[in-house]
Amino acid sequence: MKLSIEEKVDLLDGLDVWHTKPIGGIPSIMMADGPHGLRKQYESKDNLGVMGAMPATCFPTASLTACSFDKNLLYQMGKLIAKEAQELGVNIVLGPGINMKRSPLCGRNFEYFSEDPYLTGELAAFFVRAIESEGVGTSVKHFFANNQEKNRFTIDSIVDERALREIYLRAFERVVKENPATVMASYNKINGYYATEHPMISKVLRKEWGFKGVVVSDWGAVHNRVESIKAGTDLEMPSSMGYRAKQVLKEVNKDEQLRTAITKSSERIIEMVKKYKNSPEVTFDREKHHQEAKRIASESMVLLKNQDILPLKAKDQVLMVGAFLSQMRYQGGGSSHINPTKLVQIKDIYSNYSKQIKLAKGYHIDHYDIDEDLVFETLELAKTAQKVVYILGLPDQEETEGFDRKTLEIPRNQIHLLEELIKVNPNVVTVILSGSVVNLSFEPKVKGMLMAYLGGQGSSEAIMDILYGKVNPSGRLAETFIDDIKECNVQLTEDNNAIHYEESIFIGYRYYQTFNKRVRFPFGYGLSYTQFDYKTILVSEQKNHFDIDITLENIGDVKGKEVIQVYIENNESTVYKARRELKAFEKVELKAGEEKNIHIELPKSAFEYFDYFKKKWVLEKGDYQIVIAKNVEDEIDAIDVHLDGEEIHQPSLSYQKYIYDCTEFNKICQRKLPEKSVVRKRPYSLSSTLEDARNTWMGRVVSGIIIKEGLKTAKEMKSEWMVEVAKKTMLETPIHMLAIFSSGKFTFEQAEGLVDIMNLKLFKGIKKLRKGAKR
Repeated sequence: MKLSIEEKVDLLDGLDVWHTKPIGGIPSIMMADGPHGLRKQYESKDNLGVMGAMPATCFPTASLTACSFDKNLLYQMGKLIAKEAQELGVNIVLGPGINMKRSPLCGRNFEYFSEDPYLTGELAAFFVRAIESEGVGTSVKHFFANNQEKNRFTIDSIVDERALREIYLRAFERVVKENPATVMASYNKINGYYATEHPMISKVLRKEWGFKGVVVSDWGAVHNRVESIKAGTDLEMPSSMGYRAKQVLKEVNKDEQLRTAITKSSERIIEMVKKYKNSPEVTFDREKHHQEAKRIASESMVLLKNQDILPLKAKDQVLMVGAFLSQMRYQGGGSSHINPTKLVQIKDIYSNYSKQIKLAKGYHIDHYDIDEDLVFETLELAKTAQKVVYILGLPDQEETEGFDRKTLEIPRNQIHLLEELIKVNPNVVTVILSGSVVNLSFEPKVKGMLMAYLGGQGSSEAIMDILYGKVNPSGRLAETFIDDIKECNVQLTEDNNAIHYEESIFIGYRYYQTFNKRVRFPFGYGLSYTQFDYKTILVSEQKNHFDIDITLENIGDVKGKEVIQVYIENNESTVYKARRELKAFEKVELKAGEEKNIHIELPKSAFEYFDYFKKKWVLEKGDYQIVIAKNVEDEIDAIDVHLDGEEIHQPSLSYQKYIYDCTEFNKICQRKLPEKSVVRKRPYSLSSTLEDARNTWMGRVVSGIIIKEGLKTAKEMKSEWMVEVAKKTMLETPIHMLAIFSSGKFTFEQAEGLVDIMNLKLFKGIKKLRKGAKR
């Protein structure tokens, strides 16, 4: 298909918020937010999602499904989402999100799988494989090193190359092998380049990994369209309404590299449209999908403690406590927020499990004041109950896209009630609802603990099924639980210019386990209602891999699932390495008394590290261990192995010490480190934020006007806290994005006018404002 240069450039810009452009006989295709269900908005020009979305199954969030440690379960979930996409006419699902959980406070952690790149990569790969097998495309996001919400649109992630390769790019490398339709470039900068303009797109994603699909910008992430096209970002979303196309066409005749890049990008978009344009007419079974969402949740939730109190029996006199009984927290906020086809509350189903259950609200979730009347009522009921099930956790306003959490604390009114309950009844089981790590330091005081995370629309049923033994819990933690954020080596800050990833490869358990830090619950931890015996473990060396053969027996009384976890224990070396790293896992179901033989192949490449001197993956000669474990700390067996590889001698660094020391980050980063915070003043540009503008008097005036106008739209949102999030987000948003997300109410020409005014070019700016207003 032959297109003119103008048509090719036009094709590189979206039609609206969700569609590609139909040009020269090429049809338009639609994208919609994921990743744990579909958010297909009613209005194609609704940038903020205030007009609502079509009903779709809300499956469990990635923070929970990761705990399944079950690749096949993610595959099944992907198939279900693909069917829903087909019915709703969605050609590409914007997901999965595979960013690393660098800090437990990241506000978007509920959308991401894990702190471990191997676990993330394997689960996401099966999810992508399933959706793509149905002829529906995926968009693997957010590429890359996008690990916090604060200043996410402009912050510069300063990461050493080894950490990039081993931690932040590793999962993408795995998932790209499944040929996703698109990879989504993130908002942030990485080592000085915006993600949409980053050399890694061409150098690594395309040339090294062989990705042949489309690179799409995150919504509004393009700053310089000419440079982003040359870097390999094919499709800008949402539409810039022709503004950026004009900029590109001005440069195209004098830039051969740009013309070549435009042709390649247009060809990739055409191929994508051809591949995904046909969506079969199907109708998905709402009730079946709901039941599957419930099953996926129940196979992922993690039993953290059980002192002979679970499962509950129908005859037990049980008091269930919590405002979440009637307002289940089942998903996070932001672009992934699903309008569920069905939503079940515990208050509506508890009698299906036992006639001996009473309910008490106990606390409020819309505010955190202690309600003494509710507390008194709850305690009186608890005194006569045999067992108490207390459901507590983070309300919606504590955890959403757009901002990071400040602490790991559960609201004080919930903790106060727990402390009082323990005084009057020794048999307390807690059920925790959150999208990420919270402070569970009360664990020694309770007899049972279930980590339910955000379980989707079937969450209530999944929780009850586990509590009453209809389902044997089999989840394992995909992240490390600590009590206090001070115990984490990564601290999120208010810095506005750059984040120094000083920890390098030592995130999550790679930090806690390597440097002997005590944690509440380690990575990979989880209990069952049955027990498993590893009867034999045999490891034999082959040319390029190790064969691991395990005989596993269920020695308990009920059917259950065990997660076999295989770690490598690294060698003594002049290269700094994590002590242990997850390199294989398998989930196995066994009936009571059943025995199975499990075979796992561990490639020798699993022992490689990325050498930033040699700029390649290296297998170092030395003595290692293959560790079969219940979790990263609790080993079942450790087998010594010797590997013949390169002899490596690297200069001494602070990272090689037995005590954590990141003072020589500048040496491993191999570049001058930028300032973490700066005061940005004139000259301003379309990439400046309203927060930047506030550093001048004129900027404060202009930003005040924009925020006032913006909040008129935000007032259509349901909750006050959502309006406050919108206000904070506007301050951190580049001015060009305000134009893109205004649905045409605030044009790029007007945005240029405001920038001129902030730069004291008053007459020029006013002229542009008037001209833009007329249009």
